[in-house]
Amino acid sequence: MADPIEIKHFEIYAPVRNTINKALGVVVKTAGDNITVQPLTGDRLTFRAQYLAPATADETAALLDLITRLKVEEENRLKAKTMKVDPALVREEFDKFVRHIAARYPKSAETFMEFWGEIMAAAGDFPGQTWEMKPNTAKTPGPVLKIYNPATEKWVYCLALLAGWGLRMEVKKEFLPPGTESLFPIDHAMFGAGRAVEIVYRDFTPEKRKPYADCVKAIYAAAHKPESPQ
Repeated sequence: MADPIEIKHFEIYAPVRNTINKALGVVVKTAGDNITVQPLTGDRLTFRAQYLAPATADETAALLDLITRLKVEEENRLKAKTMKVDPALVREEFDKFVRHIAARYPKSAETFMEFWGEIMAAAGDFPGQTWEMKPNTAKTPGPVLKIYNPATEKWVYCLALLAGWGLRMEVKKEFLPPGTESLFPIDHAMFGAGRAVEIVYRDFTPEKRKPYADCVKAIYAAAHKPESPQ
């Protein structure tokens, strides 16, 4: 009976050579016998460990810049995960967002700000925590309400406001209070995870806004929030 093939082990950022086509790359992920490599050019590729070998000294020299870049990218990614959001910067981005609407649709911006004040009273005005600015599919930032998830101990996206001439709101179904589905008649929003509504500002009177403000209030009343903003 033949001896089992010994699996080669590679460290992250190890310079390697493909034994078949001699292509060089840097290890960025390992999962058992599967090794993901970032080549000098192109997309990352995954190989069986048996088809890779440690790079020679000369080959390693050619990979040093790539290794440095990958390490810096990972450091920046980790910093971004732990970095606290500056509330002042969030408000600044929000103000730009509203000014952009007001420049074209002043009445729409005015109505939006009235509604924003109403939902902030319900959700709590803590930029970076209960809400933040998030780019939408049009590459323009929009405010997103966040809610505390006790299971993960993190604040997660709950309701997005895509505002311009009109207002589109998208809410995650998991947070929608029972009986309020009719407020968001468009199903399958958020790639199926949410419901949505599209509103024309001239019809968005205080009476029409109240059910939505009450809905936000009910969402946050049902949530388990930590004692103080973090």
